[in-house]
Amino acid sequence: MRDILVLGAGVVGMATAYALLRQGFSVTVIDAAAGPAEAGASFGNGAQLSYFYTDAMASPSLVTNLPKYMLGLDPAFRIRPALSPAFIAWGLKFLLNSTQNAFERNTLDILKVALESRPAMREIAKQINFDYSKTGKITLYPDERSLNKAKALADLKNQFGAQQTILLRDHALEKEPALKEYGHDFFGAVWSPYDEAGDSRLFCIKLQELLERDHGVKFRFDSRVRRLLTRSGALVGVETDRDRIECSRAVVALGASATAIARTAGIRLPIWPVQGYSFTVPALATAPIASITDTARKTVFCRIGDRLRVAGLADIGELESGFREERFNCLLETAKGIFPRAGNYGGDVNAWTGFRPVTPDSKPIVGKTKVQGIYLNCGHGSLGWTLSMATANRLADSIQCDC
Repeated sequence: MRDILVLGAGVVGMATAYALLRQGFSVTVIDAAAGPAEAGASFGNGAQLSYFYTDAMASPSLVTNLPKYMLGLDPAFRIRPALSPAFIAWGLKFLLNSTQNAFERNTLDILKVALESRPAMREIAKQINFDYSKTGKITLYPDERSLNKAKALADLKNQFGAQQTILLRDHALEKEPALKEYGHDFFGAVWSPYDEAGDSRLFCIKLQELLERDHGVKFRFDSRVRRLLTRSGALVGVETDRDRIECSRAVVALGASATAIARTAGIRLPIWPVQGYSFTVPALATAPIASITDTARKTVFCRIGDRLRVAGLADIGELESGFREERFNCLLETAKGIFPRAGNYGGDVNAWTGFRPVTPDSKPIVGKTKVQGIYLNCGHGSLGWTLSMATANRLADSIQCDC
């Protein structure tokens, strides 16, 4: 039997289903929502396919700014320590990964995965339409010191396949004329010419149509996974809020929910949810063509078709599920200050909040577990969209070898 369940219909789960299908498996996808990418980070991520901007979250600069983040002095990044053993353990591992050596090692490891994703994403873009574009990415830095640090990291990444170049302010304006509308000053930028963009939710919708119509992949929506059922160290089934499904193989690709579900089988995952926000508005003629990341304000701008996606904020620690109006307004006002005329901010603002599943080293967890038949593809942090095709292919290869 080559039947397998994929738990989760976000970008990682859908990419996993596609990769497993190509390896000859009979795939069923299960998700709690009414359709693919209806919830979670795949619904409202930053839309950027950042193959070269793979910087790990844990870094020396983050540690330096910890007091500011914990005191709430940075509107874009807030830390409120949770009094739980799980968060304390995650936080200690996070700090251990914040040295310069660990930061560089983790960043390069993620880069290798991202570079595998790029050709796979380009290949699938030939089959489905998801507002895919190859417009490059400009990452802005406010002063000479920050740009010099970015240059050192770009030089390191370029040794391993990245192709980033440094642009001083005037050259950045030549590359992206919309920066004339930028509401602040900046010293220079990193240009990533081969970074791309696309609508991750549309990707999931179109991929479902392809897999279901042409390849017989089955989808069970409105089915919330409650627990993994095991016996004698092996998977025997999956229990949802609707029924019990007998199976001997399943992939956990549930984003921020992966930790709780894996725990039902005795598997502990070093993942902590980091809350972020985004919104989507009609793009105006003066909106940037290239994707933009404003490092000073930790905000990204990305065109997807005729829309503009703006994403940012990172709230770490105590989990406050649900939409917080004051945090969203912070992002909205920040965006207006950065690019006042990029989007129709006064019209229909499609707002979103969700959790990015972050590991202490920012690297996704991919592969088999101590329980026979249970596999993981989770913990992608803010790069799930970027890394999805590569981690799916890696996992499918791994499962194929187990058969």
